[in-house]
Amino acid sequence: MSSRKFGLVLLALTLVACGPAVTVKRVSPHDVYQGDSASILETGETTRFSSIELHLAGISEEKARRDMLIKMHKRAVVDGYRGPLLALAELAYLEGQRTERQTEYLGAAVYAYLYLFGDLEGAKPTAWDPRTRIAADIYNRALARAFSTDDGDHFLLESGTRRLPVGQIAITVPVSTIQWEDNVLFETFQPADIYEVDGLAARYRQPGLGAPLIGTRTLRLGEKGLYPPELDIPATAFLRVDGGLEQLRTGTLHGTLELYDPLATPTISVAGQVIPLEAQTTTAYAYLLGSSPVWDFELAGFLSGADETIPPGISLAEPYRPDAIPVVLVHGTASSPARWAGLFNDLNNDPTIQKYFQFWFFTYNSGNPIAYSAAKLRKAIGETLHELDPDGDDPAIRDMVLIGHSQGGLLVRGAIADSTELDWKSLGIQPPGELELEPDERATLEEMMIFSPTPGVKRAVFVATPHKGSFVAGGIFGQIGAGLVSVSKTVLKIPIQAVSVPLELATKGTVAFNESEVPNAVNNMAPDSRFNRVLQAIPMAAHVPRHSIIAVAGDGPVEEGNDGVVEYKSAHLEEVESEVVVKSSHSVQSNPATVREVRRILLEHLKASGEEKTAAGSARALKVHVTRSAESNMASAIAPAWARLVG
Repeated sequence: MSSRKFGLVLLALTLVACGPAVTVKRVSPHDVYQGDSASILETGETTRFSSIELHLAGISEEKARRDMLIKMHKRAVVDGYRGPLLALAELAYLEGQRTERQTEYLGAAVYAYLYLFGDLEGAKPTAWDPRTRIAADIYNRALARAFSTDDGDHFLLESGTRRLPVGQIAITVPVSTIQWEDNVLFETFQPADIYEVDGLAARYRQPGLGAPLIGTRTLRLGEKGLYPPELDIPATAFLRVDGGLEQLRTGTLHGTLELYDPLATPTISVAGQVIPLEAQTTTAYAYLLGSSPVWDFELAGFLSGADETIPPGISLAEPYRPDAIPVVLVHGTASSPARWAGLFNDLNNDPTIQKYFQFWFFTYNSGNPIAYSAAKLRKAIGETLHELDPDGDDPAIRDMVLIGHSQGGLLVRGAIADSTELDWKSLGIQPPGELELEPDERATLEEMMIFSPTPGVKRAVFVATPHKGSFVAGGIFGQIGAGLVSVSKTVLKIPIQAVSVPLELATKGTVAFNESEVPNAVNNMAPDSRFNRVLQAIPMAAHVPRHSIIAVAGDGPVEEGNDGVVEYKSAHLEEVESEVVVKSSHSVQSNPATVREVRRILLEHLKASGEEKTAAGSARALKVHVTRSAESNMASAIAPAWARLVG
């Protein structure tokens, strides 16, 4: 090659070598965003933030992760900067996933905590920094794993010295239980983030810091009260790390593992900051419902009113809160409080509703005569008010809202009605005062027949309620169902069953009836029943505002429609504050349109009660026809044959 050609080749190579060493390549905004915000919990790889720290520390990501962790730890304690701690948290978490060892998970939680709150060089991360959420997620997930049993079924709140990837930490547990009252104690806990919820349309969480747990009630033999025996609640564990860089360097950290009820204590103070606690509220409720015997009660409680395995009464799923207005939910036929799960899940996770209201549940054997069950509701309300507020110091508890679905709506109607002025004989009923009865028989009869509006009840909501009866109850399926029902022995002892027995049967005096002579709840709800005729004659209290939510399935004129169990004409009342029609079948409790309307009614009630703070959207609506149908997933749990018969 000539010297000239050689020179040209050399020049060409030189020019190539001087080309741009750094370039950019155009990609989609999605790819850029994913690279910037990806978390190790999603990708299983260190984030770009940690990759930067590893690069600055001269640590190759091709090394074994354990070696990378030890080298980065040494770098962190020497330099004293905050950034390497996030990389350490990620490395420890990934190593914990690989080995399933609590040591690495605990290290990840400690490193993440020190990154967020430690007194180190470099500015503390702000809420706008994506590293804040990454560190919080690692802390929460790692903490749940660090104190769980090998099978993951229990979260152990135990004091002692625990190993870290480098060094150790002495753990103190000041409280290992949650206690509401003397006999409501939660001692067993498990991670909530290992469960997937099915059957509820929305999964709510209270975002923040801490390991979200499910706490299970410990039941002592013979205990009774307002809280159900089987009860699970959201709980949160929080590890507070004492010490900083020097303790990290010497491997002698101290920590306090704290336990909280996040609904009672939604925030805590950490390093001078107010920090919200993480909680999985929906998961805890779903876990309770999934293992609850209440599903077995639904059909059994309908068919056997005589066997009151779950005594009629009001139960609370959360601690009683003075100054919070009670909302009492009353289920329908062959049903249970579990059927309110969707509505309760949505409304109790609404900040305004949760702040000003508390939800109670009334359970009863739904096959018994409706007048008998309504008397039980009135009695349960009175007993609960006396038990919780015997001195009358809490005005909110006597500002109660009752919401009833299907037959439950008829019970609610019985709680706001006044039968004291009825002319019984004109209705074909023997007046209670003319009967010769034993004292206990008279007391039961008067509870059922002679009543006035229940003190403390200030508003009523009827949901898919058969005020004029159900065509299913009056048809062949209703007759079959009625023939399977037995009623309470208490009812059989008295000579007239509420307002349901014909006058001629009352002449039997104190002779007990056969069950075939006693109309049960299904008989009561037949459109042509004597009970319905009397029900229309009993006036409802004028001072109690009433609202109707009516389900109508299919297309066509609403006024001619029905929900498969109740016709619009039966559910419709003239004198109500509002009426909303929801395109749905009978199980409309958890329909989003129902939830929205109940929320609106509660906010209207709150405003009327004189509360200073209300949310927008409480304007009164009259006869609003909602066309969107969104059936609750919970409805699928009812067999099709029973779905037409039960409420």
